[in-house]
Amino acid sequence: MANHELSLPQQFGRFLLTGTFVFSVVFWVLSQIFVSSHDARLNFTAARLILKAATHEPFAVWFKDFQAAYLPFFLRQRPLLACYMIAASCAWLAAFFHDTKVLRKENTL
Repeated sequence: MANHELSLPQQFGRFLLTGTFVFSVVFWVLSQIFVSSHDARLNFTAARLILKAATHEPFAVWFKDFQAAYLPFFLRQRPLLACYMIAASCAWLAAFFHDTKVLRKENTL
């Protein structure tokens, strides 16, 4: 059986893909439980406005608006922030343990 060792960027890509998948699933589940439908609609509208403004305004103006209005809006929402923090922690741990398991299986760790 041929030994297919992955390069460092490939290993990092595997780490990111695993983390992204776990983050998406955990964040979606937690937000379904903790974030109300009204807050979800407001968050979606705010995210849409952020993306729309990013394409129609100069970066300096957009970044100033982001710091002054959008970021405080999201940081005031404790359920959303809690979902993000829990999902980010779970994603990092899952990616780390998955990567460690794969490296041990490949006998490189």
